[in-house]
Amino acid sequence: MQDELGALLSKLSHAQKELIILTAKTNSFPDNNTLRRIATLALNISAVEALIADTQNRDKRAKMTKAND
Repeated sequence: MQDELGALLSKLSHAQKELIILTAKTNSFPDNNTLRRIATLALNISAVEALIADTQNRDKRAKMTKAND
């Protein structure tokens, strides 16, 4: 699961980076659609990062519980 989430995070981050770079090269203010896409990618990146952190914390708690048994 962690590998899949890491791969998804990488893809989303790369897509956002490429879109920002492309926008910066145009030397004009980005249109609303581009801004929305960048913002949507940022939200998705945050969601995946939160899920990764949650999964890691859950795994740590499970290991601690097993160690205490």
